[in-house]
Amino acid sequence: MNKKLSVFAGDGELVPAILEAAVCDGWQVQVLKLTQRDDLSAWDPLVVNLSNPLSILMKLRAFSPSKICMVGGLKITDKQREGLAGFLRNKSKRQRTTGDTGMSRLIGALEFATGAKVIGVHEIVPDLKAAQGHLAGPPPSKQSMQDCEFALGIAQQIGNMDIGQAVVCVGHRIIGVEDIAGTDALLARVADFVKDGLTGNGVDPLVLAKAKKPNQPETTDLPAIGPQTIVRAAEAKVSIVCVEAGNALLINKPELIQLADKLHISVIGVGERR
Repeated sequence: MNKKLSVFAGDGELVPAILEAAVCDGWQVQVLKLTQRDDLSAWDPLVVNLSNPLSILMKLRAFSPSKICMVGGLKITDKQREGLAGFLRNKSKRQRTTGDTGMSRLIGALEFATGAKVIGVHEIVPDLKAAQGHLAGPPPSKQSMQDCEFALGIAQQIGNMDIGQAVVCVGHRIIGVEDIAGTDALLARVADFVKDGLTGNGVDPLVLAKAKKPNQPETTDLPAIGPQTIVRAAEAKVSIVCVEAGNALLINKPELIQLADKLHISVIGVGERR
């Protein structure tokens, strides 16, 4: 069996964890580094640029992987999106800029061009996926669970429009939604709202919800929370973090649980979408 794995490495602490797990499982790993980071030297990473998709394809074909995995956060510019779409679809006419869901639909083209199958990080480390129920921090009340279900419903709606994966709500009021700047930026905005007295001063708790976009494949960019999410949530006075069970990742789970318990933030996995 050809156990060669090419990993597109973005930002975040999940990247080295996935690489270590893959090597321990017997994979020969090729690391294609997409961002500026200096903690991957043990895997001899190749620096690649999405603005040059032909170079990336040549590196993939030279390594001849059986599987490809995309790990970590990445910000892709409009120009890069247009170039990738045009290159992988083999069209010469001008490509329209596409959102994240549209980009994820290029997976089939990547598989055709390389002969490799694209897999999700949870296929390398299965227990990354969030389970259903109370995961960390104080147990939620019945009312809190209803607030979580409302917030997750909103997260799924903005995901259906390919805006983002996260939302912050208080009761049935939407405080902010994630955009191209990401979850940390959303929480920073909410922290400013709290500081200005616009929210966070009532009885209902602030809830951060993260959900997979309805049209998004499991192999790319599943919503994730980690220790940093808990710290940023605490700074924004968010007291409940909920994710879609089975469709979200928990990064560095032991530290996440420890921080949630310490900072009194409830972490909840809400029922899988059928």
